[in-house]
Amino acid sequence: MPSILSGFEYDIFVSYRHNDNKYDGWVTEFVEKLNQELDATLKDKLSIFFDKNPKEGLQETHHVDQSINTKIKSLIFIPIISQTYCDTKSFAWNQEFKVFKQESESDSIGRMVKLPNGNVGSRILPVKIHEIDVDDTRLLESELNGVLRSIDFIYRDAGVNRPLRPVDDEISVAGGRILYRNQINKLANAIKEIVQGIKQSERREAKPAPAHDLTARQIIPTTFTTSLPSAIKVQVIDRQRPSVYLAWTSSDLKEQREEMAIILQKAGFNVLPSTDCPADDEIFKQRVADEMAKCACSLHMLSGEYGRRFESNDEISFPHFQFLEAKKRIDANETEFNSFIWLYPDAESIKPAQQNFIKYIRNNITRNMMFSNSQGPMQLVDDIRVVMMKQDVTVYDSKDTDIFFIFNQQDEVEAKIITDQLSNEYPVEIMNIMPDGEDQYREISTQQIPKSKLAVVYFKYAADWALPFIKQVWKQVGGASSPTPLFLVGEDDPKSNLARNFKAPKVVSTIVPKDKVPDEVKKVYTTVIELK
Repeated sequence: MPSILSGFEYDIFVSYRHNDNKYDGWVTEFVEKLNQELDATLKDKLSIFFDKNPKEGLQETHHVDQSINTKIKSLIFIPIISQTYCDTKSFAWNQEFKVFKQESESDSIGRMVKLPNGNVGSRILPVKIHEIDVDDTRLLESELNGVLRSIDFIYRDAGVNRPLRPVDDEISVAGGRILYRNQINKLANAIKEIVQGIKQSERREAKPAPAHDLTARQIIPTTFTTSLPSAIKVQVIDRQRPSVYLAWTSSDLKEQREEMAIILQKAGFNVLPSTDCPADDEIFKQRVADEMAKCACSLHMLSGEYGRRFESNDEISFPHFQFLEAKKRIDANETEFNSFIWLYPDAESIKPAQQNFIKYIRNNITRNMMFSNSQGPMQLVDDIRVVMMKQDVTVYDSKDTDIFFIFNQQDEVEAKIITDQLSNEYPVEIMNIMPDGEDQYREISTQQIPKSKLAVVYFKYAADWALPFIKQVWKQVGGASSPTPLFLVGEDDPKSNLARNFKAPKVVSTIVPKDKVPDEVKKVYTTVIELK
């Protein structure tokens, strides 16, 4: 079947080392699944060249002939990047990858294609089936003239480096592991974008320009993206939106990082960096500095893996370095930079180096830092929004005090008895939350809590108010880095209160009989003072 575009033999050319197909026919199955996915994604029927028989012209020891040269003349080139693909002596590298690269740079389309969304994508779409050596990554980046962006079909597990298979989707695994079905869909979407971009380019060239356009000068932002679908691409920066430095992760979280980028964008953030992690140590350090300088906060996703280490200093990993750079910005106190650290909930066995790194983070939590154990990315992004997207607020008259006692109007009678007892021994600031204007009360609390030695949220009948209130306030005052401990205390009558508690760093939570509430507050306050 010919290409959808005249002058080209095929729409897609799949290049691979035949050893990568011998063991379990992975490449054969991949092409079958890709064909099926493309049928469901595009109206056009795309043709794929895939050499099923290594004896039929594409052997590793043969020279490229006119027939193969013609077949390589395709719209899109998909190299299957394995542990052996980047062998400069191999047929696949010399007679397929390099030939397509050279010819695509000089043909009627060009290697880079303007996509429908205005970004630019490459006609070379790498599919990676193994984690590869750093030298191989550098070789690819040198040939591609940029950072490698691949769609990965890699089975992620400790000590394992093999291709992801369709059958792996059916095996019960921990949530968050990448699915073959999703990756083949991403690839089909990326192909669709390139095909649409090529068609638009052909239509533009076929249509004569109006006379009044001859002297017009149109300025188009230089925005390069990758082989991934548009949903995963970071768009041109909107200066009105906060920018998040989404730290490059260990390889096992690469797909989760891409999904996080999508969620952050939908929540109203710009996301940087917009490319894969550079292989070169010095280029990596420079990119971290450049991209972080453009951002108002950073997000660091951690798993059980420590991540790739520097060649010049194998005591430090790339994720560790990025955290240290974010910490420097906070410590410098030059800007209101914030840093969020998220331990991925499905992290399996944690390597010793990573355990030490996590311990270091926990021991060095300072202002403007938040260590999160959120169970999902949506909850985490909501927490980031609370901190980073505050509107201009009124500054209230906050006072230095020992105890800041917060309660709801429903519990006013009981709270007055408790605060009367406490005020006999300690300075106490009181806030009675009325039904209207809860957002205003939350802001007052956020400003008063840092000026208090202990903040108490008390409830008897208002449990449905107390728990969401303290969770929100805890986030707003810095979470684990809050300068003031929070104490959630409720009475054991009604009995439904027994199930109400909130476990988090810098938070104490308890349910006690009515007459024990003042003593519990005193006990927690005394402990706080002793710790200081």
